[in-house]
Amino acid sequence: MRSAGRPERQVAWALVVAPSTLLTWDQGFDEKLRPLNLPDKRGKAAKVTVEMVRCIVAHAKGYQGRRIRLKSFGAELRKEGIDLSLKTIEAILIANDLYKVRIRKKRPQFYQSLCQKLPNGLLSIDGSKLVVWLGQAAYPFNVELCVDVATFAHTAFSVDDSETAEAVIKVLEIHRNRWGIPIGVLGDCGSANDSDAVLGYLKRWDIKRVPAGPGNPKGNGTDEGAFSHMKKALGQIRIDTTSPKTLARSVLEALVSIYVYMRNRLPVHLRREPPCQHMAVAVSDEQRAGERRRLDAHVATRANNEQDQVKRDRLDWVVRHYGLEVAPDALKHAQRTIKGHELEAIRQTEAAFLKAIRRNARRKNLSYFFGILKNIQCKMDEDAKRDYCRQRYNHEAMLTIERQKQAQLEPVSIDNILGMLSTAVTNNARFVKELAVRKAREWTVESIKSRRYLGPIKRDMETSIGKLTGLSLDQKKEAWELFCQFLNIHQQESRVTLA
Repeated sequence: MRSAGRPERQVAWALVVAPSTLLTWDQGFDEKLRPLNLPDKRGKAAKVTVEMVRCIVAHAKGYQGRRIRLKSFGAELRKEGIDLSLKTIEAILIANDLYKVRIRKKRPQFYQSLCQKLPNGLLSIDGSKLVVWLGQAAYPFNVELCVDVATFAHTAFSVDDSETAEAVIKVLEIHRNRWGIPIGVLGDCGSANDSDAVLGYLKRWDIKRVPAGPGNPKGNGTDEGAFSHMKKALGQIRIDTTSPKTLARSVLEALVSIYVYMRNRLPVHLRREPPCQHMAVAVSDEQRAGERRRLDAHVATRANNEQDQVKRDRLDWVVRHYGLEVAPDALKHAQRTIKGHELEAIRQTEAAFLKAIRRNARRKNLSYFFGILKNIQCKMDEDAKRDYCRQRYNHEAMLTIERQKQAQLEPVSIDNILGMLSTAVTNNARFVKELAVRKAREWTVESIKSRRYLGPIKRDMETSIGKLTGLSLDQKKEAWELFCQFLNIHQQESRVTLA
């Protein structure tokens, strides 16, 4: 069964295998399959206020050890009149230490510029394993799929035992015969895609090879998303029969044909025309030439990256210095992978790796080195996200900013300066402490400008600090030393100005 014949039989197969998925595909369309106009709330979200953060923090603390699930948590907040995105709610919870930071390793900067406008310009290719069950026997197959990046049209596929160079060439040949020669092919750095046979085929037809980095599925997100939709639509393929393996292959080909047939007839990315119509749009030679120049420049920017070369040099030094025995293929993969990590993470990994092999010499291998590197990089990413969330949505920091705004409307007094000094010496959060110290210094300098002598303001501050009951003796000394530093800084600046 191919996608070009008997669509009614294909729909019947679809209803048998995955009725819950395929029957909901028409919910965004009317009876004539025209897309419905759904309200767009982008740009209309409410501003996050201190009161919102206080309510969210109080609601989260009510869970008392239970796990917070963002989807249901957001639904509960909407009932209370707080309508925020799950991303914002997660950031608020992280900022107030109520939710664990979970961050995926993503380095998509190089691939974000691969947005396409020309049909049959950049072709995404990838393979994924699908399993067909015949009774109690499982038959795994590799489905090689081509998807056009601009139109999301599923242009060709192939079912094979494994992902090989022959499978890649076969699916590229099907695409070329049906849709013509693409400008570039986007794929991962697997052995099949980087084989001499595939590279020779691309060179023969003058097709640009655009590699997707290792450990970064978003780099080839078009095909990854296509396989995600396909597996949701097909579900588990199980047939109760004792037929041979060829029957399993034919069933899988029929199901993939159903998916490709239906997917190509549903508009995506807010377009009115489906991918099959968009794919048939004529493209001039000038547009193709411009697209080829853009892809050449895109690949060249990555090839000439000096920072990536520094990372590869650090890896080569580790291999030579410790005498690690690495296979050529493993070393090549490691040189590609290490480019996705920061230099600081690599430096920390070298120190940790040295300590580890001193304790146990059996750890002296490249796999253990990259295991440490992965953990350190993940921790650095989580810390960076946690600091970002705290700077934006931490309740205490937001209250401090609100006090600053209110104080700006009123004349600066000793009590204002004393309040900021108290926050600086009692708060453990680094960014809150720095914010309070900076504001106390600004207010002190502003208050000094309106006075002729420094003696009265020092006596007033000394008396006010002594009367505080919420600070310990050490905290009072620290607040007084900070205030004296502000006075000395002001005096030094005055001398420089007078000079």
